[in-house]
Amino acid sequence: MKKLLTLLAILAISSPVFAADKYASVDIDKVLKGYKKTEAINKTFQQRDADVRVFIVEAQKKVVAATTDEERKKLEDKYAKELKVKMDKLQKDKLSALQSIENDVRKAIEAEGKKGVYALILTSNNTLYGAVDISDNIIKTLNASSN
Repeated sequence: MKKLLTLLAILAISSPVFAADKYASVDIDKVLKGYKKTEAINKTFQQRDADVRVFIVEAQKKVVAATTDEERKKLEDKYAKELKVKMDKLQKDKLSALQSIENDVRKAIEAEGKKGVYALILTSNNTLYGAVDISDNIIKTLNASSN
């Protein structure tokens, strides 16, 4: 009887340890597709990309319409500099937006890990079997915090 009670006590004490050995996975592609902020940022940058293409077409028209080689050269230099500034700004803004999304996703995953009983959270492409997919929970957390 004493051995049985000792065994039960050991199992009772160790069961929370076993419960903490749950593993989770997150499908990052699914999370990014489901995150409303990603869609909004994509729309913004599609419009900005279109604006740059319009600028290029308009600049080309003006360069072609130039009457002298000297005027054409000045216009080419002018528009090349303007295009470089626009492209650098666009690249910088895209990078900043991507970092913002990455930080949001990382924070949501950390929050889910802290409130759950997960010993480890991996990306789904690093998990073959035995992990609980928490992607939907992450999407809900992200979209709730972005409202």
